[in-house]
Amino acid sequence: MTAKATELSVRNLSVRFGGVVAVDDVSFEVAQNEIVGLVGPNGSGKTTLLNALSGVVRAGGRLSVAGNEITLGRPVQPRRAKLIRVFQSPQLCPELSCLDNVMLGADDANGRTLFAAWFLRSRMWRAETSRMNDALHHLGRVGLAGSEDRAARELTYGEQRLLELARALAAGPRVLMLDEPSAGLNDAETLILRDLLMQIRQEGTTIIVVDHKIDFIDALCDRVLVLEIGRLIAQGSPAEVWADSRVIDAYLGAAPDA
Repeated sequence: MTAKATELSVRNLSVRFGGVVAVDDVSFEVAQNEIVGLVGPNGSGKTTLLNALSGVVRAGGRLSVAGNEITLGRPVQPRRAKLIRVFQSPQLCPELSCLDNVMLGADDANGRTLFAAWFLRSRMWRAETSRMNDALHHLGRVGLAGSEDRAARELTYGEQRLLELARALAAGPRVLMLDEPSAGLNDAETLILRDLLMQIRQEGTTIIVVDHKIDFIDALCDRVLVLEIGRLIAQGSPAEVWADSRVIDAYLGAAPDA
């Protein structure tokens, strides 16, 4: 079987806040169309690692997407490389409609210039119609069909998480990073989310997901990375990492004697 090409490569990634090392020399790769889970006890550095990859905190090390080097600490570069992040707390415009929130995620600026508004109006309207239809499509995909005119603030917390996912999909991610996507969802909604993410992977998107629901991670992910105090202590299939004594020790405090 031919090995899949590497979609995302992280080398010696480190994040420091003063004298505190939040992410400590972490290296890993993610293959094309792979779903990788990132887990670990509270305070292990999972969200900080995603912050570093998305450029919102300063970091040392190297990052590349599809072989292209990305400068760390500059959010615009991961965005241009289609490395798209969904945050742990919804980052929405609460007064805007669901449709407008999703349309904000689209990268296509064609027809949205002042020049186009004055002299290329038909092109502008075609572009806006395309963006609107795309946003409606993604709202439907996440289960929010019919909510396009509702203000984001009217949604439940779980619905807001799904709205942010729809906005991320509108950006056409090459690599999609999700921080606690199942938070606020009940068991049935979590199952629907899992099936949606597997479909997104089938369509060509690589996924990195942080979540505390172990059953969700086990059912979704091809491979799991485990952090403890900022260090990568294990990686492999879900069955392999949960049998690793270092992982058992990180979660439970001590591994049982053999």
